[in-house]
Amino acid sequence: MLSIIISSYQPHYYTALEQNIAATCGVEYELIKIDNPGLMGLCKAYNKGAEKAKYEYLLFLHEDVNLLTVNWGKLIISQLSESDTGLIGVAGGTYVPAVPYGWFTTLKNARINILQHKKNGTKTLEKTFDASKEKVIPVDGVFLGIRKSIFNKFKFDENLKEYHGYDTEISLRVSTQYQNYVTSEILLEHYSKGNPDQKWLESNIYIRKKLGSSFNARINKDLEYQMYERFVRDYFKSYPKNF
Repeated sequence: MLSIIISSYQPHYYTALEQNIAATCGVEYELIKIDNPGLMGLCKAYNKGAEKAKYEYLLFLHEDVNLLTVNWGKLIISQLSESDTGLIGVAGGTYVPAVPYGWFTTLKNARINILQHKKNGTKTLEKTFDASKEKVIPVDGVFLGIRKSIFNKFKFDENLKEYHGYDTEISLRVSTQYQNYVTSEILLEHYSKGNPDQKWLESNIYIRKKLGSSFNARINKDLEYQMYERFVRDYFKSYPKNF
């Protein structure tokens, strides 16, 4: 019923996740492991995994997670069965700024349900909504569910050669034909934090050049200004200039 696709380069995480899935999934599934110690970008790895999938419901999953909800497989299949649903995740954003950026803009526009580990060794429940699911536009790639019939119309963009932007890029394209959601019914523990480095910035610039930013029902001028300032700061951090 569910094909779970994992790009793996950390065996200790994968082994633990394999056991975790067996204990919590609750439906028939297959694990598709793409061994990827820097051999290919995440887009290529995930596309290779999807080609091997035998089930209609796909889940692209980071290996550094621990799924805490029992029978989460039934929940994701139920939500993906709804005809309007594109992608299902556990974190996403409700606004796409004009400047190149990822799924997260501000906490107000974020929909998150993750038990997140911090660099100082603590962990925090990051939960910004209470409904069973919320509409979003971009979805975070830690947990990406989609029907195979929909995925085959979009697939990941293999022009993205690294490990950034794969989730935002496919989310934006899917959102033009389907509704993306995040769910609060599935809780996972995530052991690492994102790394918005120069490669991340370059990926987002590519995505914005390719797809534009016309995804919002209305423009938030204050947020646009805030994101512009943040983009300029990040840009010159990655590409220092002497004036």
